[in-house]
Amino acid sequence: MIDLMGVSKTYKNGVHAIKNMTLHIDEGEFVYIIGPTGSGKSTFIKLIDGEEIPDSGTVIVAGTDVGKLKFKKVPYYRRNIGVVFQDYRLLPNLTIFENIAFALEAIGQDKATIRKRVREVLELVSLEEKARSFPRELSGGQQQRATIGRAIANKPKVLVADEPTGNLDPEKSNEIMRLLEKINEEEKTTVVMVTHDSTLVDEFKKRTIALEEGYVVADMMKGGYIKHE
Repeated sequence: MIDLMGVSKTYKNGVHAIKNMTLHIDEGEFVYIIGPTGSGKSTFIKLIDGEEIPDSGTVIVAGTDVGKLKFKKVPYYRRNIGVVFQDYRLLPNLTIFENIAFALEAIGQDKATIRKRVREVLELVSLEEKARSFPRELSGGQQQRATIGRAIANKPKVLVADEPTGNLDPEKSNEIMRLLEKINEEEKTTVVMVTHDSTLVDEFKKRTIALEEGYVVADMMKGGYIKHE
């Protein structure tokens, strides 16, 4: 599903963000990406979603060589990738139903298909009763669930969650984690979650890839087996 082979990325300011990274994530996996600030987590996400291309090596996502994509093809490729951030980014003047529908309208889905899929998503994220509400009328946890709903509306192959619990209290964070697990299991979506929250990593045990100074320094399965040193 996701393959990085000998990938390196250096920015124009001289920062070596990713250094000779090689890793594989299977279809349907749920994986944490952890590491201190400056370890390469953000660049890893940008390489996956096509925002950046590697200086060397190959990035393959869902059969696509991301680094070789022509600029005009990137928006079509990104239909395979759902991205969730910690700051929600919902459209304030649209209802929750309309926010989720917007993701489908943008790719040209017909109205009947949109209505059906939005209802499915609202049920999945437990926001059926908030369909006509505006973002400002929802709690932080509800807004994040709506954001996740919008990200998975077109059934992406990969869901990238970048610090999705960063603005939430522990109880709401746990709710979001259970929702991500549900999406992973029921929608068969590969989930890649970047997080600093060691409590969540310890409680909801998944494969955990640790980055440091652009390198993969540990790849720990649920039981703690380290594959890379």
